[in-house]
Amino acid sequence: MKISIVGCGNWANYTHMPCILKYGKVNIVSCADINAENARDMHEKYNVPLYFADYNEMLEQTNPDAVICLVSENATAKVASDILKHCPVMLEKPPGNTVEETKMIVEASEKSGKNNMVAFNRRFAPVYLRLKEMIAESGYGEIKYINYKFHRIKRHDDNFETTAIHAVDTVKFLAGDDFRRVEIKYQEMPYLGKNVANYYIFFEFVNGIHATAEILVSTGELSEGCEIHTGESIYRASIPMGGNGGGIEYKNASGSHIFISKEEICAYEEHYISQGFYNEHKHFYECLANGMNPGNGAETAIQSVAVCHALKNRESFVGF
Repeated sequence: MKISIVGCGNWANYTHMPCILKYGKVNIVSCADINAENARDMHEKYNVPLYFADYNEMLEQTNPDAVICLVSENATAKVASDILKHCPVMLEKPPGNTVEETKMIVEASEKSGKNNMVAFNRRFAPVYLRLKEMIAESGYGEIKYINYKFHRIKRHDDNFETTAIHAVDTVKFLAGDDFRRVEIKYQEMPYLGKNVANYYIFFEFVNGIHATAEILVSTGELSEGCEIHTGESIYRASIPMGGNGGGIEYKNASGSHIFISKEEICAYEEHYISQGFYNEHKHFYECLANGMNPGNGAETAIQSVAVCHALKNRESFVGF
């Protein structure tokens, strides 16, 4: 399978290229970046045969079987929609700054018949995949409540909602259903910078599950995880991040106690494996190779984008 990269910046080099190289069953035939130096650097570092400043020119000249789109969130909807005229695409989150931009990708995919997949890596994180398996197999009832904690260090950027979408989408992934309504409280911190705030979000799902997300931008620890209640049972899980976390703990009212370490779940320390990036690449390529839709398309991100657009505008309620 021939693939191309559009967007050759730090995130491409730090996370996505290691995934592609580890998978080893695809050939990178070209790369493109609006900053031609970034494209040239990728060309030289990874022996990519051809590089371009214009992604449309790249698509016409090299005819890839699929593209990995790693451009900024302000450009993603337009670039991904253009790519879909030629071939399937895996694109970074968020797929759009607005619901309208996200739907533009959905429509482009439907029009061309080419698949798209949004790179929400938590959907493929080994810890969360194991957690969902445990809950499904336990026989101790359905999920009643989810509490998600998303803690960062010195994240004072004024568009933090584009990162917070990970917490929103992961809560939705764990609940396994659509939002019915979402309420948001803000703790503004102007002394840290423009538009800096902590977010406290309450979710009600169509299936009756309730959830909360505590998204803190400037804490003493980089960490991320969840607590899930199923009646008289509780699961605590966290993904390895910055040397913190990793593993699953289970307890129930009858006294059962299980702990599964991060090493038992995923033997690899590399962030791009333990946090799910490698799994999402592998899933995308294997589905395409077998003529299957990889799912996880932009249509599955519409509600998450709507919530994060509300965060940006400091809205207190989102209804669906």
